[in-house]
Amino acid sequence: MKTVTVSEKGQVVIPIALRRQYGIEPGDRLEVIPEAQGFRLVVESDRKARSARECLGLAGYSGPRLSLEDLDPASLSKP
Repeated sequence: MKTVTVSEKGQVVIPIALRRQYGIEPGDRLEVIPEAQGFRLVVESDRKARSARECLGLAGYSGPRLSLEDLDPASLSKP
């Protein structure tokens, strides 16, 4: 078991061996889950926090790249 210290600001440093083992990187989010004898930290799923660039292609669109003008909802309304 690894031991960590809580700073005056309530911050905890996760030892590098654990960060490497679980793939925790700066900016990753951890979920705090209360339990009977304390709490558990769980690395949030990639699906919960992705950048816009990582989401490209998620909808399955495989057509040509569209310009911003083509994606403008106002241009789709009928006069």
